[in-house]
Amino acid sequence: MKTSELLNILRENPELGLEFEIESGKFIKPTFHITEVKNATIESVDCGGNPDSYKQTIIQLMVNPLEKMRKPWTSKKALDIFDKVELLKPMDAEAEVFFEYGDLEMRTSNFSVEDVLFADGNIRLELFAKPTVCKPSLNPNAKQCC
Repeated sequence: MKTSELLNILRENPELGLEFEIESGKFIKPTFHITEVKNATIESVDCGGNPDSYKQTIIQLMVNPLEKMRKPWTSKKALDIFDKVELLKPMDAEAEVFFEYGDLEMRTSNFSVEDVLFADGNIRLELFAKPTVCKPSLNPNAKQCC
């Protein structure tokens, strides 16, 4: 999902709650915080010697295990944070968006958005961790790979 797609969904539904499903039926606790928004530029060379450059928006989520339940997040609350980011360090609208999350039970990973559902007054972002891949193997015209 592109950053612009996420922001558009949130802007179109400011009154809806916001929740994250990281595995089937397993949700990030609603006491999460958006702790950081990273605008990342990746400069890479793959195993076939092919240079690449791309951007990512990485939204870091954290749950404080000591925090008691509070009012759940809304799209508007998330947008307030993203609007501050836009003023200070504008996000690339075309960059793929990732959610960085980990806790005491799960190692920190970057999750992509697999699907967006609207249910029970919430926007549910279904997340998944993409597996690593040999990029040249995805290109039938690649001359070499690992």
